[in-house]
Amino acid sequence: DGHSLDSLSLCAHGDDCRVRVVVILADLHVFRDVKQQELFIGTVRVNSRMDWVILDSAVSQAFKVYIAKVDPTSSLGLSTDSIFSYSMGHIKRVLGGEAPETLPSHCMSQDSTGITLALKGLKEKCVDSLVFETLIPKPMMQHYISLLLKHRRLVLSGPSGTGKSYLASRLAEYLVDRSAREVTTGIAVTFNMHRQSCKDLQLYLSNLANQIDRESSMSESPLVVILDDIHDPASISELVNGALTCKYHKCPYIIGTSNQPIKMTANHGLHLSFRMVTFSNNVEPANGFLVRYLHRKLMESEHESSLTNDDLIRVLDWVPKLWYHLHTFLEKHSTSDFLIGPCFFLSCPITVDEFRSWFIDLWNYSIIPYLQEGAKDGIKVHGQKAGWEDPVEWVRGTLPWPSAQQDQAKLFHLPPPSIDSSSPGQSLEEKTHKETPPSSMESDPLMAMLLKLQEAANYIESPEKEDPSLPKL
Repeated sequence: DGHSLDSLSLCAHGDDCRVRVVVILADLHVFRDVKQQELFIGTVRVNSRMDWVILDSAVSQAFKVYIAKVDPTSSLGLSTDSIFSYSMGHIKRVLGGEAPETLPSHCMSQDSTGITLALKGLKEKCVDSLVFETLIPKPMMQHYISLLLKHRRLVLSGPSGTGKSYLASRLAEYLVDRSAREVTTGIAVTFNMHRQSCKDLQLYLSNLANQIDRESSMSESPLVVILDDIHDPASISELVNGALTCKYHKCPYIIGTSNQPIKMTANHGLHLSFRMVTFSNNVEPANGFLVRYLHRKLMESEHESSLTNDDLIRVLDWVPKLWYHLHTFLEKHSTSDFLIGPCFFLSCPITVDEFRSWFIDLWNYSIIPYLQEGAKDGIKVHGQKAGWEDPVEWVRGTLPWPSAQQDQAKLFHLPPPSIDSSSPGQSLEEKTHKETPPSSMESDPLMAMLLKLQEAANYIESPEKEDPSLPKL
């Protein structure tokens, strides 16, 4: 069955019809950057003999099957208990509640969009909806929220691309919802510490502290301040402690993100005011995120042929292995500034042919230059390490799509680094044609993230120096 499941949402003239089931995500009030407010999870069959108890069971089963596909290691902690209610036509049904008089089949109309599920959230004192949206395991999400509610200040630290900024925005959203305050434009403020100075932040926080002390009402001051891309978390924590002199319970929540490992010393008061969460590619939520995200993306394609396409499933299952291989390579040959998280691979296409050309471009014009810079950084910091292995050998040996042998030669090598080495794996003739990435890469979020991380790494080491071999946008 190669039909898009979209076409099957309405009943045919016969008795049996197949109905789309989607999970509706909570509306975002602060960060309205998410276009998609619902996620497709599957279909159920509805007929004239079906009552609400049977439909409850069918909807629950569809959710259970979906979660098993998206979260094969059962790390998220979601189950059929996560479902609060579902709507069909004009009927909203709380699972296990009193059954409506109208049979389910009579609720289907020509303009019906199928069945929409609502998961348990803030009103039910649960985080299931947030876990489903973010793909972060429930125990971890509960831990982050409890740290914030108790200590009001949190730093998320770890490699670029592990989802720290995304999580910060969702935690801020949660805190705003929980506060029940009217949502104004200034209720959550973001400082990008890569673009704004510590002096700007100090001035802002000092003024804010004075404003909070003067006013009896908190309605005008921000509830959450996000400090994104902090270079030195310990000094920022001292700055925040010094500038925010207002009473602790009146201070805004502060959520920081940092790509730098945090070195705790006796002189730094980081542990006194900020709580720290370290993201690592070796553990949850980062190490399982890519598998969950790609499986969800596959389900989102809503194409029966995709869901049963072994070649495509093999390709998608290879991506996390590739990421982890590159992560291991960088751990061995580079520094912590150059580790990459799973978010670098989220833009991968969901067809084998598109994936093939996407990956070859990505490898040659983004990954290889990045690995080269990482290896050069490793030599500067640690000196030459023994046991160099060109990562392209593993990639060529494991390419997952059919007839991949013909593509092996298209993938660039990564020669052992020398401080003054030029662009890798290319002949002089190739270099003249391929100094800059193709224009199709200009809007590639991976490319943007790679350059952002490289820019940060260059800034830390030598603000004046810019490497000419890096691809430019």
